[in-house]
Amino acid sequence: MARQTRNTRGADLARGASYEVRGNPLPYLVPPAAGLANLILAGVLSRMWGAYADPTVWEVAWRAGLILACSAVIIWGTWGVGRARKIELRAASMLMSACSCGGLFVLTFRGFSFDSVMVYLLVMVTTSVLLAVTKLLRGDGTDARANLFGELGERVRELQDVGATGRPKEIEGRIVTHAEMVPGADFGAMAKPEVRTAIASALDVPVGGVRMIRDRNTPRTGRMEVSPVDMLENPPAWPGLSAPGGSIGAPIRFGVYQTGAPIPLILPGDSRAGRNAIGVLILLGQAGSGKTELQLTLAAEARSRVDAEVTYIDGRKGLQLPAEFRDAMHTFIHNAEEGERYLDGLIPEVGKRAGVIGGHGHEQWTAGCGKCPPFKVVIVDEASKFIEAEDTLVELAESIRSVGMFLLLGIQRATGDRLPTSVRTTVGGVICMGVRDVAEGGRVLSEETIEAGADPGWKNRKPGALYAELPGTDPDDWSLPGRTFRPNRDAVIGELLEVLAARGEHTTDRPMVPAAAPTEPGGTSEPADDRDDPDIDNDPDLVPPPIDPDCPPDEDPHEPITVPARRRVPLDLDPEDGRQYTPTEIRDMFRTAILHAHANGVRAVRPSNFAPIVGRVGEEGLKPPTISKILKEFCSGPEPLLRRSDDKGVYEIILPEPVPAYAGAA
Repeated sequence: MARQTRNTRGADLARGASYEVRGNPLPYLVPPAAGLANLILAGVLSRMWGAYADPTVWEVAWRAGLILACSAVIIWGTWGVGRARKIELRAASMLMSACSCGGLFVLTFRGFSFDSVMVYLLVMVTTSVLLAVTKLLRGDGTDARANLFGELGERVRELQDVGATGRPKEIEGRIVTHAEMVPGADFGAMAKPEVRTAIASALDVPVGGVRMIRDRNTPRTGRMEVSPVDMLENPPAWPGLSAPGGSIGAPIRFGVYQTGAPIPLILPGDSRAGRNAIGVLILLGQAGSGKTELQLTLAAEARSRVDAEVTYIDGRKGLQLPAEFRDAMHTFIHNAEEGERYLDGLIPEVGKRAGVIGGHGHEQWTAGCGKCPPFKVVIVDEASKFIEAEDTLVELAESIRSVGMFLLLGIQRATGDRLPTSVRTTVGGVICMGVRDVAEGGRVLSEETIEAGADPGWKNRKPGALYAELPGTDPDDWSLPGRTFRPNRDAVIGELLEVLAARGEHTTDRPMVPAAAPTEPGGTSEPADDRDDPDIDNDPDLVPPPIDPDCPPDEDPHEPITVPARRRVPLDLDPEDGRQYTPTEIRDMFRTAILHAHANGVRAVRPSNFAPIVGRVGEEGLKPPTISKILKEFCSGPEPLLRRSDDKGVYEIILPEPVPAYAGAA
């Protein structure tokens, strides 16, 4: 049996050698041919320069030096060119070159003799055989012969399937080119992670910067996009509310793609545009990925629209959100049980809203229709506490799209126990932020998005970075990374409060309520007015916990200590001289005070520093929100006087440097 195995192995080796030589005989013929050519060259040089030319000592010296220099270049070049080869083949090639150059030098200056020629031929035959054997041992005659470059060779062969590529174009900071595979090849092979990694390594770009987008009409063609730099390393500044006072039918702007284009979120459907309503949106992201900031921005955007009704549910950390934000929502729920009851109450409301909308001839909620009820936006943070009610969420996902309702479910994990398959398959949109790995993102993102190169496995290293699969957007952009705007919670809440105040909706005096039952279609869910309740300050959910001296409270302004919502006590300050000042005169007072403070060496001011102006103008003419508004105005314009500091409520004084009188003469 052992002899038969050895015979079989020997036959395989012989067959492999035969395949190798017949397939490419040139590498096996060149070394011996080069050895013979080198012998002929040595004979010519020995007659012209060497032993048979009677050279002088000086001639022997420079001719020998020249041959040695050429030999060194040949040996060094052989070693350098063989860098991509196996070390055995590289060493054998260098030995072949060294023996050839040594024989050339000896035969040129020592002369020809029978012994010297035989030694040269013996050495060259040995090195030629060594080189041939080294090359032949790459395979054993079977189809699974060893690959010279390993996995890199496999990637190269896949790249060789590309039949033709178009001329690369620069589009919005990306290099885009059309690629067509050879007949019989699939463009999907280009989307493999190994291939994209090899391309990224060859071009020295981030792996996430290589995308492969196949043509949906044929498997042979597609588009290759390369982003040389990570344009999302620094998120853009928040530009403000996208459409304050407008309709919820207008797109919500919450972030930008890697190209700089905004990511639109359109909640209602539009049959004329062929766009379905989202209904249920899944927001996936682990802790620290920027999920909460995105939810606050979406809630503020929806609350700023005139035909939307916003409910925010957070059964875990709702009391840590700013009190101004909680008061600005139509309904804010921080109790898990109340949240479950609220979601259960949405099911019978679907039928009532459908009757109202269909009663005046509409198939779905229509923006600008005065007969349709307000568009209901429900944002559920830490939704894993509520997804256990699977039947409720499945029924809502299947029915709320056309009745003007939107439900956002924020979760940290998308495993089966936290996001059942029946819920996952009925959602209308997905936003995936940083997760543990690409497999976790693949639980909510489509297979096409993952194959094109989407990889949200940056965890929480890039807060705000995301992939979005939203109705109304190009599916080719679903694998394009995006990022939310730079977090500025104070600015978002401040602008929302200004918008609500301009509409006459005062939220500062309205206490937070734990829950509110869904209203009838066409109505609003304003919480009951319990400002006259004598026991409101005794509510255990609103009273701050006692301070532990060994563990002081967090000073982070984004997570303030929860205190009872109380009305501001008016001071009823009248103007000192009884005069009523115009807005222009009041702003001149502020400008004079800022310039005077700067002249005295003051470099930062707070709203409290302008108390003397309040005493002079009167509280009715200069309320605290007006002071903040005036200070913000001095932060903008062609020549701003102030700049907002990183410290909350602090403004730095910035004055332009004086221009020398001789500057223009230059």
